[in-house]
Amino acid sequence: MRHLSPIRPKKVHDFTWQSELQWYYEYFHWGHFFFLVCPIIPLPLVVKFVDLKLETAILTFCSHIVYGLAITAGYHRLWAHRSYAASAWLRYLLAFIGAGQCQWSILWWCRHHRAHHQHTDTDKDPYNARRGFVFSHIGWLIGHNPSSWGKVDVSDLEQDPVVLWQQQFYVPLAILSAVVIPVSIAHFGWNDGKGGYFYGCCIRLFISMHSTFLVNSLAHATWAGTQPFSESTTARNVPLVALLAGGEGSHNFHHAFPTDYRNGTKWFEPDWSARLIKLCEKLGIAWDLKMTKPSHITEVRSRKERKGGLQRGSEGLSARLTSHLPNMEWGTFAELCASGRRLICINGVVHDVSHFIYDHPGGSQLIESSVGRDVTELFYDGSHPHSQNAREILVGMQMALIRS
Repeated sequence: MRHLSPIRPKKVHDFTWQSELQWYYEYFHWGHFFFLVCPIIPLPLVVKFVDLKLETAILTFCSHIVYGLAITAGYHRLWAHRSYAASAWLRYLLAFIGAGQCQWSILWWCRHHRAHHQHTDTDKDPYNARRGFVFSHIGWLIGHNPSSWGKVDVSDLEQDPVVLWQQQFYVPLAILSAVVIPVSIAHFGWNDGKGGYFYGCCIRLFISMHSTFLVNSLAHATWAGTQPFSESTTARNVPLVALLAGGEGSHNFHHAFPTDYRNGTKWFEPDWSARLIKLCEKLGIAWDLKMTKPSHITEVRSRKERKGGLQRGSEGLSARLTSHLPNMEWGTFAELCASGRRLICINGVVHDVSHFIYDHPGGSQLIESSVGRDVTELFYDGSHPHSQNAREILVGMQMALIRS
């Protein structure tokens, strides 16, 4: 039987400043440019000519927190990663507030974020950090080319009535959530509709969006943060990003354990999103919170600290955890799959993936299409080499060795 293969290098294109200029020339998106960059020009004038009342300042700060949590706890952890389940009314609330963050619909947002995780740091990563800070921050939107993004499975979202409702009515929902509500609160609350619009809506939007984008840029910058769990991607833990973006700063942890509802394990880490999700669980409106076993996290961190390397660790796992497995003929494997068992074969080892299908970061369709097949090459595909965490999860699903 073959041992687990070493992780193959990712396919990375050598981008030059000439190729980048050509990219922006071909895919320049005027709408995104005006929305993301042009507000910088009038903002100083707003601060100079529109007085900021204390009540409006509090409204702006609270709005930044609330709208940001709708993205981090809603768009990101609930829909993109399925880190927990939520009641219908909580999902509608998160979808409505999230629309006010003006980062487009849940379906569109999850489409590019799942591609980011499935093709991290490669040409198919929508905000490939290897193309520089500016590109991963807003360049991927200004040079907007969705056809270059890697394919992902979003069939689960396309069957979600809340996602489809938001998709259908996104524009009016965004206007109501982002503009009408803060302006109305400021106008009827303390007669400051103008301040509610410029500070509670415009400036809040500008700050909130760029705080979110820091997760793509600063939390993947080679010169920032730490990598306590894995060096297989550019993802890093950056506490500043956690403070600005609802607790999303422990990004190295997130890429190592993407389905965990938390972004870290320490009580003092500023993960407001995880605390909100935990509160919702206590209120009975959220459940099935996915959490990586502490022993698993400790083992991954220890291996990283020992500089054991992914290749050596995976070989050790293969030798240690397959010797006890029973043998199985390929014909038996095929018969079991035909009878409804969800089994796949990797490196001559049969794995039962029935309980993992809907937890797979790349979507359930990818696993469903792999049932009954030898998917060794797919698992070790150079465009998305799996992390050590993924390999250890795979070990937990082993059930037999193919005898040939």
